[in-house]
This record gives sequence, structure tokens and C-alpha cells, in this order.
Amino acid sequence: MGVAMSDRGRTSYFTKRGQYFGNLWAVYSYRAASILLLASDRQLAHWLLKLEFCSSIKSFDFVPSGKEFVNCPALRLNFHAEVIPVEGHVQLHYLQTEGNTESYHEKKLCAKRYNFDYLEFNDGDWVPDRNKILPLLKVSSFLSGSRKLYVPTAMLEAASSYIRAIRSGTLRGFLSALQEYEKNLGLVVFARFYSNRMIQVSFESSLFAQDTRWRINEL
Repeated sequence: MGVAMSDRGRTSYFTKRGQYFGNLWAVYSYRAASILLLASDRQLAHWLLKLEFCSSIKSFDFVPSGKEFVNCPALRLNFHAEVIPVEGHVQLHYLQTEGNTESYHEKKLCAKRYNFDYLEFNDGDWVPDRNKILPLLKVSSFLSGSRKLYVPTAMLEAASSYIRAIRSGTLRGFLSALQEYEKNLGLVVFARFYSNRMIQVSFESSLFAQDTRWRINEL
């Protein structure tokens, strides 16, 4: 699981880890195949909910940066993540506590001239799915721990064929279709398919609950 690096953080609004805990996170991104250093709980929430397990996102670079454009000399576009969606222009994601920054609409227009979509996110964007943050953090930890695990080609082919044929179902049905293989290996395949955007998943408290529902990703 991602590790909180500092002990000076305030009570988390998203991860509910207790009164004091760190807000600098070291996490492994299976989708990006690299370790990420996230500077706050908001970045952690955004990474899990809007990037790592978002079926409409192809790839991302979570490195705080900024851009200056010739036609907009008065504006500097700061952002926390540069994101490549499945469809549309490259997105620049900026994260904050509430509301929008000054000149938000001007920033959007400026970015659009250069084929970027400038997007701002605040607490209101993460709160609806805040209960999924810790479960998804556990999934990312599971993917990290099993990333070097070999999965037989025959098993991957059987799992892919099942998903294409059924198109939607539950984790119970998915594992049943792979019952000749070890169960934990089936969970690895399921989690990888989720991270790789092959399937979309809907769950309440745990991705690995037997009644977790999935459907093939059409994007």
C-alpha cells in the first residue's frame, strides 16, 4: 500500500487515517508502471479516483509543472498532472481545496488555443466517491505486490474470451470461469484488467467482494 511519509499532516478529509498522519505518499502506479510521489491527500484521492482507475484516461504524468504561452503572456498555467484521455485533447489538471482559481475561464480559453484542456478540481469533485479511496489504495497495493507475478497465457486468453462473450457480470462469475486456476491468480487478472481499462468495475466496500460487478469497457 502507499506509505505516508510524514507525521505532521492534519486529519485527512479523504483517507480517514486518524488524527495525525503523513500527507506525502509514495505509491506504485500499475498503469504508469512507476513509483509516484504524491504531495498531499488530495493528490492521492485524485490519482485513485480520476486517473489510475478511470476508464476514460489512457495515461498521465503526475509531476507539478506549469506552462506559459506566447498568446497569453499574463497567464501561467500551473498544474499537478498532465493527462492523456482516450478521447479529446491532452488535459492539464490543477487541484485545490474549493472553488476555482482567479482567471479560471481565461486559463481554459488560453489552453484551448494550444489544444489543451485545462481542468480544475476541488474537494467537491472527490467527496462523492471518498469511500472508495481506501479500497482502491488496497487494490493498487495488491497490483504492486503482484506486478512481477507470472500469469499463464492460457489463463489470460480464457479470461479475455469470457469477458468478451459475457460482457458484464460479477467477480464470482469471473472466478468461476477460471476455476481451474488458483483463486488469487484470478484476482490478479481481474485487478489488472481493471487497471488496464479492459473492464469497468462497480463496488461498494471492496473490489474483491464476490458480488462486485464489472462490464466490458467500450472506450
